[in-house]
Amino acid sequence: MTIPLLDLKKEYIFFKKDIDKQIESCLESQEWILGPKVKEFEDKAAQYLGAKYAVGVASGTDALILALRAFALRLRNRHYFDEKDEIITAPFSFIATAEAIVRSGARPVFVDIDPDTFNIDPAKIKQAINRNKVGIIPVHLYGLACEMELISEIAKAYQLFVVEDAAQAFGASYKGKKTGTFGNLGAFSFFPSKNLGAFGDGGLVTTGDGELAESVKTLRNHGQRERYNADFIGYNSRLDSIQAAVLLAKLKYIDQLNKLRKKIAQMYNNKLKNTQEIKIPHAPQEADHVYHLYTIKVSRKRDKLLAHLNSQGIDARIYYPFSLYKMKAFMNAKYSGELKGTEKVLSEALSLPIYPFLEKIKVNYIIEHTCNFFTNG
Repeated sequence: MTIPLLDLKKEYIFFKKDIDKQIESCLESQEWILGPKVKEFEDKAAQYLGAKYAVGVASGTDALILALRAFALRLRNRHYFDEKDEIITAPFSFIATAEAIVRSGARPVFVDIDPDTFNIDPAKIKQAINRNKVGIIPVHLYGLACEMELISEIAKAYQLFVVEDAAQAFGASYKGKKTGTFGNLGAFSFFPSKNLGAFGDGGLVTTGDGELAESVKTLRNHGQRERYNADFIGYNSRLDSIQAAVLLAKLKYIDQLNKLRKKIAQMYNNKLKNTQEIKIPHAPQEADHVYHLYTIKVSRKRDKLLAHLNSQGIDARIYYPFSLYKMKAFMNAKYSGELKGTEKVLSEALSLPIYPFLEKIKVNYIIEHTCNFFTNG
């Protein structure tokens, strides 16, 4: 049996009629750049998330960069931050999180994560704050929301901005409120593997602040507030109509698809929780985990288990094998305190296949080979 980490072909079969209809509408209109499909998607995404404004951009990485650039314009009245400006984030994330900080002109400061949730530890954020800190980027990793009430309280107390990296958490919530709506801005990715995925790159910035929304709109279009007249250096970072059309076709099903992910996660949980060497994903009662990835912690023989599963046709993977603070690209970054939680999960985290249309027989196959590895090993 061969089981991929995700199966986009099965998803396409489910969405095909809706996607074809939306794309046909694009072909008829021939409005490809910031056309009506983009505006329609922005409006519907904002409504779904509970955000006042949503701005479509070219990728999740750009969503982070443009969000930070918008704050540089507000706080510094300049295109970029200074290197003395420091932004707190987690060292256990995809490269784009820290990359966006550097590209905005600021310096990343890494603080430790909670090894149970894989998310940034609010207590460690507070310990890292000094006069150089300007903002925080909490990362809602694997589809689980951070402790946003605590983080928001800390940010307010110390007058720091918050940009949520919600790239992996479209539809997730914390105490009934959707990710991307707690901070000053939220950044989403529509990379094809995401819970809400496009047919290529795409991203979204959410905010309740009209001035910040306008800055992001200007930044995404070469810094132009009016055509052919740039106020500042921007980007060519516009969500195109085809991607917006695909996202519109999928958006109305997002809750249904996330529910299927949660059902599969529960199947895993029920069987894996009794294996001594495995710790199933932590899902606090106040957070609605949407399982972009189903990531367990393996206390021993993690790498051997990975090799075993791969040999059986199971596309399990490690997200992430390297911490950001040890990467050559971020040698000029800082870190605060010991990063013991990060180092722990680097050696234990293992992601098993999960996607909405993963059949029960395949879930059981994965469970069987995971449990038997320790029983027979």
